[in-house]
Amino acid sequence: MIHFSVPVNSADIIILLIIGVMFLLGIRVVMSFFKRPVALKTVSYSGDVTFHKGDKLHIVIDGMMCGMCESHIKDAIRKAVPEVKDVTASHESGEAGFTVIEEEDREVLLEKLRGAIHPLGYRIIGDIGVKH
Repeated sequence: MIHFSVPVNSADIIILLIIGVMFLLGIRVVMSFFKRPVALKTVSYSGDVTFHKGDKLHIVIDGMMCGMCESHIKDAIRKAVPEVKDVTASHESGEAGFTVIEEEDREVLLEKLRGAIHPLGYRIIGDIGVKH
């Protein structure tokens, strides 16, 4: 039987615990890179659809990985459609949401959003959903 005699003090134990916690957090971050947002089940719109003042809309965006990505998406939405408020984005769910304050045509709104979001390296998945 092999026996090692290595002295361990309380500072060593604390450092090992910190390294262990950092390792577990690192695994969580790496795993989040492989999680893909799931396209929302949205109502199939037919014909011309107009969103009205106060409608809370959400879209699924692929490519958001961190808080900075969320900021880029929120800025892009505000730039593309200045007539929105309460803009949110979550890299964990892969969703962005906002409230329209003026009537917006669905097709025009989607084109504005795609024109602002896709050049940044993110991609809108699916259609716009309405939260009730």
